[in-house]
Amino acid sequence: MTPTRAKHPHFGDLLGEITNQIPSFHASEVAIADSILSNPDLASGMNISQIADRSSTSVASVVRFCKTLGFKGYPEFRMALIGQLSRQTAQGADLPLDGGITVDDSAAEVIRKIAYADSLAIKTTAERLDVNTFIKTVDAWEKASTIGIIGFASSGYVAMDLQLKLNRLGKRSVAWSDLHTALTSISLLKKGDVLVAISHSGTTLDIIDVISEFKAKGITIVLITNALRSPATGLADLVLFTSARETTLRSGATASRIAQLTVVDCLCVSLAQRNWGGTKVALDESRAAVGRRSGKKLGEVEKPRSRPTSRSRGGK
Repeated sequence: MTPTRAKHPHFGDLLGEITNQIPSFHASEVAIADSILSNPDLASGMNISQIADRSSTSVASVVRFCKTLGFKGYPEFRMALIGQLSRQTAQGADLPLDGGITVDDSAAEVIRKIAYADSLAIKTTAERLDVNTFIKTVDAWEKASTIGIIGFASSGYVAMDLQLKLNRLGKRSVAWSDLHTALTSISLLKKGDVLVAISHSGTTLDIIDVISEFKAKGITIVLITNALRSPATGLADLVLFTSARETTLRSGATASRIAQLTVVDCLCVSLAQRNWGGTKVALDESRAAVGRRSGKKLGEVEKPRSRPTSRSRGGK
């Protein structure tokens, strides 16, 4: 199933989006991407034939490249590129296009660049989420008796976070962080249930194996990924795209997890809205259970001390 894409995408970080997708591009698309990224200012002033010549590809390849990113064609893509460059100039942006950290950066520069990359991951992920796919995912979660979650390495932490959130909402869920545990638990999910797979690249062999096994059983597959094209996106029923850039020093970095956690938070809040009465009861019960471990009763609040009344010396 082809994942749903926005017809008129708005990328706050179009150059970052292109960089993100290079691993999933075809050879001609990589050539076009490289020619644009090497000199965005020059590329923004070129017509489609000039871009094709500069990248040693064809006009048809440039059109396909633009459509892969969700644009109707080259004119729409070029306007988006000009828009980003104009915003960067107006904002005085001086960070490298890849937001990369070098060995010569000071501590202050490291902090600034990481904060920028992480905040950008949240912003661009929100822009990239397709609302229709998002709603269909919440629909599937609401109907499912059990939600399975699979994620490895850094994505495994996001899987555990999602399980915790769903359980607090009163939704039965289980998270797996390795292939064998997932496959030996396959009988836990029945037709109508959902498997949420979390994979930045969408190419991890173990993730693909788990998706394939559960899909063969009739389980609805939801994929949270950064890749437009991957073996996992080709298998999933519903795909929610993140947008986070990884660099040499930050492979598997927090930007990727923050982008995934943004999607998870949005989904869980939307699910909670569907049955707020039941959700509130579940949340109150979880708070009460945790509250009993704090040494105070739930709702016990220390009353503020009243301020002593000042007395004037010598009376009136």
